[in-house]
Amino acid sequence: MKFKRGDILKLQNYIAEKQTVTVITHYNPDGDAVGSGTALFHYLKLLLKDVHFIIPNNVPYSINFLLQDVDYTIAERDFKKAKQRLMQTDLLFMVDINNYSRCGDNLERVLKEISPSTVLIDHHVGPQAYDVVFSYPDASSTCEAVWNVLNRLSGKKIFPQNISRALYTGIMTDTGSLSFSCNHPELYTVIANLLKSGIVASKINQKIFDTYSADRLSLLGYAISKKLKVFPKQRAAFIALSAKELNDFHYQAGDLEGVVNYCLKLEQVDFCALLSERDNKIRMSFRSKDESIDVNKFAMKYWNGGGHVMASGGKSFLPLKQVVEILTKQIYNKEFIVRN
Repeated sequence: MKFKRGDILKLQNYIAEKQTVTVITHYNPDGDAVGSGTALFHYLKLLLKDVHFIIPNNVPYSINFLLQDVDYTIAERDFKKAKQRLMQTDLLFMVDINNYSRCGDNLERVLKEISPSTVLIDHHVGPQAYDVVFSYPDASSTCEAVWNVLNRLSGKKIFPQNISRALYTGIMTDTGSLSFSCNHPELYTVIANLLKSGIVASKINQKIFDTYSADRLSLLGYAISKKLKVFPKQRAAFIALSAKELNDFHYQAGDLEGVVNYCLKLEQVDFCALLSERDNKIRMSFRSKDESIDVNKFAMKYWNGGGHVMASGGKSFLPLKQVVEILTKQIYNKEFIVRN
């Protein structure tokens, strides 16, 4: 991972000069968002900074363990506190996020009103310009990018367990346990150094991937057995879940994490999608098996989204039935294969 020397020096100066530091991530935080944010929190705490982590909304139960010993605010629960903290901030870290809009409307408005020195660390395409930008779309995860930034800042390869645990979690969740975005050797060097800190990978994996409530497991079974629609000729599939169906299974934040990947387990499927009716919109996750199907381009062109070549997201404010009809037509026409 290549760095501009000037960016590292600028970041070192910011950290030396600034005392009130805030870390923020995207709406609907996942393991990479929470992992990269908590890792930075712990690192900055070691430097005796007044540091706080702002998370836009609820964190999935399976990664809640990362927030032990972290000073954080869930903005949807206490927006007044989150806003007050941002107004006091003189150094802002944005992690796993390429622009303010991904924090949600309320936080975006506050972020546009303030003017701290701002550092972005991310692996999504198309980052907006900030004071210092570490953007690496080829990285497996933002946590991998954060490890490299911390390595350059400190000259160290092995960090305390609370930092290593957070970074390992983000890498595992964003690669589906090293199932995708994992083909560069440098990633495994990072993982090896994380393990050298003494963290126990098997226990972390169990917390991340084997912490299901009965409702979440039932929802997964229902989605696969009742809602999976397969298009063998087009080598595609999708699952669509209404708000009522989610409510029937007492949906909690994170319950749909990884569900879309089950579609790709079918040998005859190369493209898939998960549609879920939440927060007065249709949230969409897209996945593909290889780079010949660029779901980032598909999401950007048709569904107000974006992300990565093989994993992306989108949204629509149309009714779920209409979104299903449009996506079905796109699949029949193989519009998910977006040509340059």
